[in-house]
Amino acid sequence: MLEGMVDSLDIDMLTAERLAARIDHAVLAPDHTIGAVEQGCAEAVAYGFAAVTVSPYDIARASRRLAGTGVAAGGAVGLPLGHSGLKAKQAEAETCVRAGADEVDMVINLVAMKSGKFGVVRDEIAAVRSITNGLVLAVILECCYLTDDEKVQACRLALEAGADFVETSTDFAARGATARDVALVQRTVGDGAGVKATGGIRTLEQVREMLQAGAARIGTGDGVTIVRDLQQRQQSRVN
Repeated sequence: MLEGMVDSLDIDMLTAERLAARIDHAVLAPDHTIGAVEQGCAEAVAYGFAAVTVSPYDIARASRRLAGTGVAAGGAVGLPLGHSGLKAKQAEAETCVRAGADEVDMVINLVAMKSGKFGVVRDEIAAVRSITNGLVLAVILECCYLTDDEKVQACRLALEAGADFVETSTDFAARGATARDVALVQRTVGDGAGVKATGGIRTLEQVREMLQAGAARIGTGDGVTIVRDLQQRQQSRVN
């Protein structure tokens, strides 16, 4: 699924349209409303975002709203800590697939990862991969809780299980993406998967930093603000 999705990008030639095509528009705040999901989908279509990522509860609504628009509907599995276990993640993934999701983002089992139970981590990813066959699967590491060695190991487990993207964070933890983590993940996965930088990304400067470090996608709830910022800067240069 990854082939053709991640093209080369000249950061200095970044346009609002090309930036928008890299953004996963997240609607995952704990207190969000159905109206926020509808608005997020409308914004994604208007700006040409890559995807809208929502909870399993919201995925049917997002899928219906985005059908035929070219914007993917993404479902989040195992948020926020990944502790729910294999069967629960399977059930959430099945909910997303039945509801028409195009993509699924899943959080690894942090308890298992921190305890050296790497087979458990790999088996959970593989179980979700089998359910999402033919869709895009992103595996979320939650880097702020992992050592560098654990990040590398988690990347390898995600690749072994067939992930399309390895994602840095959930935006629910102590911190989100850093350029250092993006670069480490990118070096580890190489051409085997794309890298999605997520968590705490609120500004155009942060986006540029993440893309320069090797991110192929940016997960953020502030995509509209970021793209508008770039549009304004481009317009000021023209004037």
